[in-house]
Amino acid sequence: MPGLSALAREIIILNPPIAQRAISRYDHLRGDPMGIISVSLPDALVDQMDKLAQARGYSGRSDFIRAALREHVYQLGQEQVHRGRRSATITLLYPDELERNVSEINHAFGKLVKSFIHSHVGHGKCVTVFIVEGEAEAIQKLTTQFRKLRNTEIVKAIYTDTAEAPR
Repeated sequence: MPGLSALAREIIILNPPIAQRAISRYDHLRGDPMGIISVSLPDALVDQMDKLAQARGYSGRSDFIRAALREHVYQLGQEQVHRGRRSATITLLYPDELERNVSEINHAFGKLVKSFIHSHVGHGKCVTVFIVEGEAEAIQKLTTQFRKLRNTEIVKAIYTDTAEAPR
């Protein structure tokens, strides 16, 4: 294995599992540098992630999480292009126990929220669809507040108009 130090070659011989992780890390370093993070996730989410990763052919959890994060970062970046006065819907799916928190956020952004529909959908879950109108930055702040709630399953903002033309 060209480029590996004598110490690295020794680790390969003495501890193959550690060596495999080191080689994998080495391979990543030859391309884009990658950091290592630790994330705590509910067991049910990990189980769901593992099933999806296997079904979709991801090589492991890291690849699956990288793909999910890329998509999320892209979506957040797309929200940043929205400027001016806008109309949008924000759809939430969350456990019943978050209902009070969602209501408090709704009241805090009362001038933005024009209407909402709320329903208990079974299995201890609620769906709420907010119809909002106001400055795009305020809509983004409201959406961020909902995303910060622990255990929300879906927070989706959809802009329902076109942006104001630049002046």
